[in-house]
Amino acid sequence: MAEKTKSRLLIHIEYFLILIPIVVVRALPLKVAYGLSYILSIMFYYIDFRHKERAMQHILHSGIVSDRKAAAALARRNFLHFGRVAVEIAKSHQIVNEKNALEFIKQETGPELTKVCFAPETRGPVIIVTCHLGNWELAGKAYSWLSGMRMTSIMRELGNPKLGDIIYAHREGLGHSTVSKNKGMKPLMMALKRGESVAIVADQHASTSEGVGVEFFGHPARAHSTPALLHLKTDVPIIVGALLKTGNSFQFAFRGDEVIRYTPTGDKDNDIKAITQTYTSALEALIRKYPDQWMWAHRRWLNINRNRKNKKKEISHEQKSANPA
Repeated sequence: MAEKTKSRLLIHIEYFLILIPIVVVRALPLKVAYGLSYILSIMFYYIDFRHKERAMQHILHSGIVSDRKAAAALARRNFLHFGRVAVEIAKSHQIVNEKNALEFIKQETGPELTKVCFAPETRGPVIIVTCHLGNWELAGKAYSWLSGMRMTSIMRELGNPKLGDIIYAHREGLGHSTVSKNKGMKPLMMALKRGESVAIVADQHASTSEGVGVEFFGHPARAHSTPALLHLKTDVPIIVGALLKTGNSFQFAFRGDEVIRYTPTGDKDNDIKAITQTYTSALEALIRKYPDQWMWAHRRWLNINRNRKNKKKEISHEQKSANPA
């Protein structure tokens, strides 16, 4: 669905509301900026009732905790985490680069994922599936620095192009380029043919034209089919991983174990569903390990916090196809 056109005045107001905090954070020492993020995160936890309540509802819906007190505690830690992420996004250019990356970013992956992604003698292009876990904004450049591979990622265009320019500028760097989601699969196919890796953040709700039914934390959801389509067309392996925070300072680790190599059965629709469910289950496993670091406020499921008008229709559609053969 196309975004509503915003007035030039609103575009500039939103831009400066984001730009001013970025400038302030960049002017502060990291420790002071983290302290400021703590204060603001606690403040938002108490005044942003809508997102706090939605996060708690989703935490309980997932079954990862069983009572509201535990859900509230997890939601609070979640707000604090994303406050730190905001600081790290603003200050990353001042702190980390290709030459000093190993001081701040470790590679802690399973043996098979290490072989296909990071070992100089065996690495090659991969389809990276990740999610809004840890610090996904830094993850692309981190992968390129650790692996020595070039990478292309896709980005959903924002309703405010000036904000989009800020994000594009942050994500792009040596070895990492970004393309608009609106350009479809062609730029990703071309990147793979050039021997580059591609990355897709694949934990958000997909429309019926973009995705297929899956089960996520035991509930119906719809996940993006692009990773599966790319894999079936190219035979390039899919890896599932994320750049996780490893403490309260500017320290991270690229973690993941899942490498997906799928043998087609001849039934394309079921193959797409099977691959999509496999990567979704792998993302779920990562989120279960690091629940503080995932964006619980996402409206990820079909059976909670969806538009009431379409909710029954979507659930009915997905119940027929959520379980891959």
